[in-house]
Amino acid sequence: MSAFRIMWLVVMFDLPTQTKKDRKRYRWFSKYLDSQSFIRLQYSVYAKVFNSVESLNYGKKRLKNFLKTNVKHGNVRLLSFTDAQFGKMEILVGEQSPQEEATQLTLFDI
Repeated sequence: MSAFRIMWLVVMFDLPTQTKKDRKRYRWFSKYLDSQSFIRLQYSVYAKVFNSVESLNYGKKRLKNFLKTNVKHGNVRLLSFTDAQFGKMEILVGEQSPQEEATQLTLFDI
């Protein structure tokens, strides 16, 4: 499979956490991303790999529907790019998470 066909979707969010209800929604959103097989790159930054642009668009649609009904305040951003572009990401401090390494290894075992 071409590294230019495989797509990554990165979700970056900043949700309010002032009240108990806000913190519950924050955790609920994080758990939703976990349940959808997103991997956490950093706090409030999650990523998921898709095998095509079509499946990426479907994943974005599902995420938007979840947000529309469950998240009313805050900031959620989506960024999509190819696997080749993702592979060029530089980590200046720290290292890849075990989940991220496992995902990339799985892609190239196909």
